[in-house]
Amino acid sequence: MCRKRQICSELGSDSTLWSKICPLPLPEYFERAVDSFTDSIECLLQGNLAASVENLKKCNSELIGEYFIEHGQQSAYFRVSNRDEIDKSNRENKSLNESPRLKSSIEKKVFLRDSYRCRYCGQRIISKEVFKEFSRLVGPEMFSVARKNSLRNGLTLGLRGVGDHVDPYALGGQTDTENLVTSCYSCNFGKAGYTLDQLGIEDPRLREPIADGWLGLTEHMPALKKLTLSDKAIF
Repeated sequence: MCRKRQICSELGSDSTLWSKICPLPLPEYFERAVDSFTDSIECLLQGNLAASVENLKKCNSELIGEYFIEHGQQSAYFRVSNRDEIDKSNRENKSLNESPRLKSSIEKKVFLRDSYRCRYCGQRIISKEVFKEFSRLVGPEMFSVARKNSLRNGLTLGLRGVGDHVDPYALGGQTDTENLVTSCYSCNFGKAGYTLDQLGIEDPRLREPIADGWLGLTEHMPALKKLTLSDKAIF
């Protein structure tokens, strides 16, 4: 656990070794979890519930959720030097932003432009709508999407995406496609309300999106919406 500590065990104490492209690089098992969850979705659509459950178990959901809670969302507080001074300056420069906080229509455009990949760390993300449909089908006991972090399935913390304001919203950053990039939860919460300079990371907009056709599993949404499971006893 790194909360309330001076040094994050994942980030380390040597700032010269910190990533310049994202707040905190994610472990490789995050990408493996995307593959396993994809297999779980496909097995579910094929009616093979047992195989779907086995692939879900391979995702290491608890480990991923724990990593986000203990490390991913905390990274800004270790990266920002003179944090008290910077926090005070940010509060003084906080402006009344008339731009909408975030619109789902704009966010989806950003996701499609970025091929559902975090523009900071490159992690593939999964659509929140897919998580909701999966929960509806298998039940909240097997896959919860509850709002409270300690109750929801860890995949919905580690693999979900959000439109991130590169120039912080609180400091006047606009909610448009020029200022928004796709971000995984760890990079979004790990960036917090700080500027790129304050965090010591490069502007993700200077790197082209990884256009590999990944759609966050949204291509399965029509079939998932039509699917009903009359017997969930296997779960």
